[in-house]
Amino acid sequence: MPETEPPAPARGSPPDPAAASGNATATRLTGAHRIASAEVTGFFDALPHGTVLMRLWARFGLLMGQQLARVVRDDHVFLIVMAAVVGTTSGVAAGALLAWMEYAFRLFPRPEESSALVRWAAVIGVPVLGGLAAGGLHFVLRRIIQQPLVMGIPAVIEAIARKQGTIRGRQAVIAGVGTGITIGSGGSCGHEGPSVAIGAAVGSVLARFFGLRMRWHLAMVGAGCAGGLAAAFNAPLAGVVFTVEIVFGGAIGGNIGTMSVFVPLIVAAVAGTFTSHAIRGEHLTFATVQHGDAMLAEMGLFIALAALAGVLGTLMGRAVIGTTKWFQNLKAPVLLKPALGAFGVGLLAAVVSNDVLGGGLPTINEALQGHLGWQLALALLGLKIVATALTVGSGGFGGVFTPSLYVGACLGTVVGAVAHFALGPGAESTAAYALVGMGAIFAATMQAPLTPIVMIFELTRDYQLILPLMLGCILAVFVARRITPRSLFQEILHQQGVVLGHEAEVEVMKRGHVADLMLPPSSTLSEGTAAAEIRRVALDEGRSPFVVDDAGAVVGWIDADLLAKRVLHGDVPADAAARDLMTDVQLALLYPTDTLAGAMLASARSSAEVLPVVDHERRLVGVLRRGDLLAHYSDKVLGEQEEAVHMHTTGGAVHGHEVGLGKGMILDHIVVGRRWAGRTLADLALRSQTGATVVEWLRGEAPLAIDPNAPLDHNDVLAVVGTREQILAARRMGPTRPGVSGAAPR
Repeated sequence: MPETEPPAPARGSPPDPAAASGNATATRLTGAHRIASAEVTGFFDALPHGTVLMRLWARFGLLMGQQLARVVRDDHVFLIVMAAVVGTTSGVAAGALLAWMEYAFRLFPRPEESSALVRWAAVIGVPVLGGLAAGGLHFVLRRIIQQPLVMGIPAVIEAIARKQGTIRGRQAVIAGVGTGITIGSGGSCGHEGPSVAIGAAVGSVLARFFGLRMRWHLAMVGAGCAGGLAAAFNAPLAGVVFTVEIVFGGAIGGNIGTMSVFVPLIVAAVAGTFTSHAIRGEHLTFATVQHGDAMLAEMGLFIALAALAGVLGTLMGRAVIGTTKWFQNLKAPVLLKPALGAFGVGLLAAVVSNDVLGGGLPTINEALQGHLGWQLALALLGLKIVATALTVGSGGFGGVFTPSLYVGACLGTVVGAVAHFALGPGAESTAAYALVGMGAIFAATMQAPLTPIVMIFELTRDYQLILPLMLGCILAVFVARRITPRSLFQEILHQQGVVLGHEAEVEVMKRGHVADLMLPPSSTLSEGTAAAEIRRVALDEGRSPFVVDDAGAVVGWIDADLLAKRVLHGDVPADAAARDLMTDVQLALLYPTDTLAGAMLASARSSAEVLPVVDHERRLVGVLRRGDLLAHYSDKVLGEQEEAVHMHTTGGAVHGHEVGLGKGMILDHIVVGRRWAGRTLADLALRSQTGATVVEWLRGEAPLAIDPNAPLDHNDVLAVVGTREQILAARRMGPTRPGVSGAAPR
């Protein structure tokens, strides 16, 4: 639970001397941490706000968190309660978003049965009007509110990976308003991304409002994602799997911890779904699928469908990313870019079909009923990809989840028509292929097989096609990963220069080049250099020289250590030349443009401590020392990983979460409250009363020597090691009567 203010201390014997002797070790364990601003610590300090009203509101939230923690008195129960609050609030937010989308849809005119000219004007003009409104929201967010836009899942992943899960409520409000406008005006996108982003913002805001520790802050952000998606689609299992596989999996590479993370996700998803039922009633997002019993002979067609989905899902992701880059480089006001994309979408709708407008749920339902013709499905297949790329890439508010289901339903309809042509009336219905296609395209686009399997089942409640669905999703991801190693969300973050923690090692070494670390070349030896000169350079100077031919090209090197052994054994003839003393080990040559990742591989395969860097004529232009390469790896890669570990366990440079030390022992932090201030560690006797041991004492940014008789100050931070029960007992340790002295019972 949150760090409650410690009770009045009990007097007793001082802590175990091991606590004091462990100070150096403790500094190594936690000395890198620093107390950040009160806004991110969650230690029940006042949040900084500009107005008196906001300061009072912040204090009110922190006091509520304090009182709730005192009443609950158990971390697990408190976590479940907070997850339920986040899930319920996310469900309300998702219901509000859907209600706003329905209202926004009615706001825009739709003269379906008017003359051709009026229809063209409406079909093109309405999306453009919505695009102008979306551009206005971008302008407000950037110029007035001055905050980055968090309207989709990649932004949530980045917030978890790099910003300790901090998402502002105003960002979520803008995303929700923009989503209703974009989809209501006919933008080709879905509301699932904003639903997740809004739920994540709800979790972040409530976590900061109640003063939760940073590890729980991240858990509440995840709970908001699960609750928001579960409420939006009436799919609680999918909300949990989606958050674990795509959100947390994308942010921290699947390092999501234990049940302390899963439990809040499950509770929030259930709470969000119940809230959705209370607001909108229990319902199915898609109509019941009409199909028969799948034939074993059709499994080959389902495999072909999965392969096509792997290619098409990757193509869809690349179309979105390419269009986004094009609009980013377009020299036009931000206010107009969404309108330009909307104009393209409206033009496609006017020329071909209105079915490319909006998320496309009616078209998906037609495909699942087997009422969508394969000719129209084939046309809509490509047009929907283009329309979605134009909407999302130009800055429209929305996600690609529903459009990917749309594309999958169309692809499945086409393959289903082929199945009927090849196998006759006994073949499975086109609706069955549409269902499998929906899951396969989503799996390929996101490179996440589990989420679509669970979500499609929950959206349709159809278990009969689970085997083709599972096969299709797994094979689609297999094909997609052979084309590109990153999912759509990962590629979007990569294009933005965001390197996630689990990608740091590969990306840092790939982005660096040999030219960044190489040193000026040392002197070389010609092939005919005499043994006396070689001995002076290799033995007296202690370096392994490179040997060059008459044109200056590097042809080999002389291993100084091996030469010394040969000299000791008398194996070096007096008339030997450099060409005779070169080592037989093949020399690895590097170019200045080679990546450091390649240099690491070459260094690992070579016994040389210094590798030559040459030009295309093999002339020596520099050298790369193995030590410099390892130092760069240590600074950039291991440093990034250490920051990621701190983020995943403590929320960055903040004392906020227990760190597992093995065998049931954990490291956690207790912040000294006012009732402990002025007392000493000897007075508290934490070890004798609870078994927990103080291993570090921080005051501000400075670690202090652990003196059992020195008084504690308010807001000092004690790093404590023990079992989880021992540390919880230390937090709950009741006060003794004032003035009572003597040793506490051991």
